[in-house]
Amino acid sequence: MMALFGRGKKDGRSLFGRRKNAESKKPVRHELVDIPINSMIELSDIITYEKTGDTSHAFKLVTRKKYEGESLQRYMYHIRDAEEEVVLGVDHIAGTKEEYEVSRWIVDDECALGDPLPDHMTLYFPDPDNENEEIAVAYTRQDVVPAILTVTNAQGEEKFDVELHEYASSDDAFMSIELCGDWLTFYTGVLITRSDIEIYPAMEPASESK
Repeated sequence: MMALFGRGKKDGRSLFGRRKNAESKKPVRHELVDIPINSMIELSDIITYEKTGDTSHAFKLVTRKKYEGESLQRYMYHIRDAEEEVVLGVDHIAGTKEEYEVSRWIVDDECALGDPLPDHMTLYFPDPDNENEEIAVAYTRQDVVPAILTVTNAQGEEKFDVELHEYASSDDAFMSIELCGDWLTFYTGVLITRSDIEIYPAMEPASESK
């Protein structure tokens, strides 16, 4: 037996050891990337707390949007409960291997493109302290990024060419406008922290054997 195992070595290294090391190098998908449809995502950020009165609230992932462009990798996870839909954003930080920013968004508007988008826009939001007043938030365009959009839901997957118009306000509120053909989707949101998110991944269907 000693001779048998002796023949299984080359240059003093075990073949079994090399196989184990090779398997351990298989890339592992980051927990924030390509979250499966029907996963449950629990949010505990300040906005969720203020809206629901609970320390956390669970939503179901119904649509995943993936944007890929130059120095851009972004996921917009549309998550829903019985009453509302919100969006969890995940942006890969350019120049890093596996660092991400996370954000909480709403779909503020959807409409057909009329005039070209301006460099400065002001949106008006209800004042939570006075139902008769509005709060004006001024946004300035920071960038325009062409991207390939992959939309995945329970029905399947589709790809589109889009432009993302990225805006920011002076108090770190953000607006991202997705231009797809002549159709605009307005997302408004803020950064949250990784600790505000708990993910319960759904089981992905096994691939059919041919």
